[in-house]
Amino acid sequence: MQQIKIWEIENDKVKQINKSRLDYENRLEKWLIEDISILSDNLIILGSQVLTPYNKIIDILAINRIGEIVIIELKRDKTYREVVAQVLDYATWVKDLDYDELNTIFNKYNKSEFQDIEDLYSATFNSEPKDIDFNSDHKMLIVGSEIDDSTVRIINYLSQEPYSLNINAVNFNYFKNENGKEFLGQSFVLPEENITIESKSKKRKRAKSIVTQLFELDKLKIGQLVYYKPAIEQGVDKNDPRIRAQIINNSTSCLKRENDEEIYSFSGLRWRIIEELKLTGLKKFWGFGVRFEWIIDDGTNLITLLED
Repeated sequence: MQQIKIWEIENDKVKQINKSRLDYENRLEKWLIEDISILSDNLIILGSQVLTPYNKIIDILAINRIGEIVIIELKRDKTYREVVAQVLDYATWVKDLDYDELNTIFNKYNKSEFQDIEDLYSATFNSEPKDIDFNSDHKMLIVGSEIDDSTVRIINYLSQEPYSLNINAVNFNYFKNENGKEFLGQSFVLPEENITIESKSKKRKRAKSIVTQLFELDKLKIGQLVYYKPAIEQGVDKNDPRIRAQIINNSTSCLKRENDEEIYSFSGLRWRIIEELKLTGLKKFWGFGVRFEWIIDDGTNLITLLED
């Protein structure tokens, strides 16, 4: 791994800043969560300390500008071989997450003003995500200090054919000058573009979200009304405009309520309705709530529509 050296320029003279040793990885995680741009300007954080179904915790789960999921894992007190194995384990779960499940993670683990990934994407990148296929692929990034030569060899090996895994590592070196001013230096094992641009490898075929499938099968249509069934079961009138929405397009964010200027995804509006009406007995962040709880005019839910 190439060493980083830093010099301070003062009064047209240069003075080398000595590298320091500091257990700063907890601080580093905090800095990354507060400002992910120290890794890349092309990343958005979906959540931190994300619990997997296998009771493992992903340090940071992010998404890049082209909609790919990026698993970010800090070395901490693990060996690099351990953290490589860990990030590969996380990828076996992340690879199959659909949009609704990603939105559930986002709402549970990210303290954002937004309730929908598409809204956050639009606000961050100033671009409409209508052509983005979220989680069409995933990438893995290991973050630490003093990455050893063995780890570099492993990453180079896994990233090349025939494996072509989207894996990389970034080294953060810590410096402090004689006045106590702190500095960070950053270097990637492979070019940074490895985690921010589309992979050259063949795209995986991930299961599409239920809403996308229903649009493709023409079982959901523009102009159609849908209703949030649990609210009706708890005594809210079916025609209450808070629990009823019209499909206005065939993208992920496709629902509009009467007298509401916002456009929602099914999961985003589900979250909003539960909050607004203080509905009881419902898991606000349940990823499969969309398919079982939204119904069309005749009372058929989305999962039944798909299976018919």
